Amino acid sequence: MLLELKRETPEFETFVAALRAAGLPTEDLHSEPFRYFSWNGVGFGGVGSGADALLRSIVVPAPARGRGAGVALTEALARCAAEQGTQRLWLLTTGAAPFFEKLGWRPAARPEAPASIAGSQQFSGLCPASAALMVRPL
Repeated sequence: MLLELKRETPEFETFVAALRAAGLPTEDLHSEPFRYFSWNGVGFGGVGSGADALLRSIVVPAPARGRGAGVALTEALARCAAEQGTQRLWLLTTGAAPFFEKLGWRPAARPEAPASIAGSQQFSGLCPASAALMVRPL
């Protein structure tokens, strides 16, 4: 079950701790307009809004991996975004491209990113230039 996380709550802090443990950035969690969610308390992630939206910080802590939480969370966030009118989801990843490719994402060249994605903190500075950009139509 997908549950929206409210900032400044213990659940949100659990999400932040999971991101840090996975070596993922947390600097923009309060400044970017994302909605963050928990999937049954074993996976976390966020999604932006607009026709082109960024999927942000999918993380499943190590003890819960391999049980389908990452797939379920990613698909639930895609449905949530589609319900809000998103037409394409984008993401940046340094090591999970094969996981996302199995879910219908395709690699994209950085110049393909629309301004709303290219202007995000994730794209413009938090993720290294070597991070793979991926897109999925909804």
